[in-house]
Amino acid sequence: MLRKMKNNYLVLVTNHTLEEKLREESNVTFLFPIEGFTVGFPTTFSLDEIPRNAFIFVNRILDTVGIQEFKEFILNLPSHIQGIVFDDIGVLEVLNTIPNHLTKILFLNHFNCNYLSINTYLNYADSVVVSIDITEGEVEEILKRANKPLTLYTFGYVNIMYSRRKLITNYNEHFDKHLPFISEITNDLKQEFKIVENDYGTVIYPNEPFNGLRYRKYDHVLYHLINSLFLTDEEVINIIHSKSNLDEKYPYAYLSQEETIVRIKERS
Repeated sequence: MLRKMKNNYLVLVTNHTLEEKLREESNVTFLFPIEGFTVGFPTTFSLDEIPRNAFIFVNRILDTVGIQEFKEFILNLPSHIQGIVFDDIGVLEVLNTIPNHLTKILFLNHFNCNYLSINTYLNYADSVVVSIDITEGEVEEILKRANKPLTLYTFGYVNIMYSRRKLITNYNEHFDKHLPFISEITNDLKQEFKIVENDYGTVIYPNEPFNGLRYRKYDHVLYHLINSLFLTDEEVINIIHSKSNLDEKYPYAYLSQEETIVRIKERS
């Protein structure tokens, strides 16, 4: 049965040392990016490395071959895995046709922006990660109207673009460069981004982590998702233990503070 707990953290880990340091924390559940089924992470984990009662993360957009591989993967999943976070609707279809014990959390990255679509998905999934591309007021409304406790992206670098192409490899080949598969890039506006490539595609992140720690005041939350990618173990531990929202240290809050008004300029 799903339990709603105040400040219950789902920590997306990228190394085993962080897991070891947080293992005794009663309000922390670990989320591991799985090899073969994730993009955007320099380190992924095999099923043999997953501890008891952890979640697995599957964020690769799957083709026909990939979805068949995922079916075989689920059939061989150890019983000690507690749940799965995923973003491909095909994954949801597989999970709902093959008997399993998993807690299913749908993470569509930049979607799930209103309570009507979220409640529709909640007919098939146990929880949904709410988009960070909406205002704090909209998040509050969604939490009040959702049929099940939701998951909030509460801290960490956010996937702002995912391509199934190997963008760094293609760039290196075209321009005869040697950029590593984990790099930093700068656009024409001098904005900096982090970029990670693996065999299944490329993910681009902003150069600052999203800070949604103020969301910890809300109820009807199943998990607060903390993405540890690019953060030190000490930073993650401090974020979890801090009663402060750490706004001065991590000011990047995207659109969440204010209502957004978009006006289209008339042609002269």
